[in-house]
Amino acid sequence: MAVERSTRTARREETRRLLLEAAGTLFAERGYHATSVPDIVRAAGVGHGTFYEYFGSRHQILLALTESAASGSRRPRLQSDSLPERIRAEISWYFGDVVEHLQLTKVWREAATFDPEIAAAGRAERARRVERVRRGIEAAGPAPGIDPAIAAAALTAMLEAFADRWFVEGDGPGTSAADIVTASETLATMWLATLGLEPPAQPVRSSTPPR
Repeated sequence: MAVERSTRTARREETRRLLLEAAGTLFAERGYHATSVPDIVRAAGVGHGTFYEYFGSRHQILLALTESAASGSRRPRLQSDSLPERIRAEISWYFGDVVEHLQLTKVWREAATFDPEIAAAGRAERARRVERVRRGIEAAGPAPGIDPAIAAAALTAMLEAFADRWFVEGDGPGTSAADIVTASETLATMWLATLGLEPPAQPVRSSTPPR
């Protein structure tokens, strides 16, 4: 009996994997809106009813793809609890995660315009990110005139919009490790200067006298 259960479990896991792989490939190639459940089951080589044994709808399989990707994307452990280090780590992790799952990020953005549940899941994740930033700003003590909740929402919006333009839409030079580091450090420096936690960088003065 134990062997049979183990075999059935392995078979179910394999079927689920095939469905996820088929959905991920089709979403990336055709887009979320143009991919149907029948398309996914044909590509996976399983029966139509099999799909609904694992997923209730197209958006559920996209959520499962996202959860699978997130399970392998862990934030780095920090050596310090200082807000500057946490901000740098958060930005670097976010950019790295976007680049690592670039196709899935594109699919998610598209799906959110058509699927209210996907959009709601995205808003919930954004709210968690904003709350992390808000708590950090409050704990550090921002510069006078800065409301932590507003600052957290604005900085998070800047982070997401920049990642979309720079990496997803391809406005930046590329998606190499060096590209991620340069973008992360630039945005972190801007964040910290805005919050009054680090002084803004001073322009480099030339030692050559003007002619």
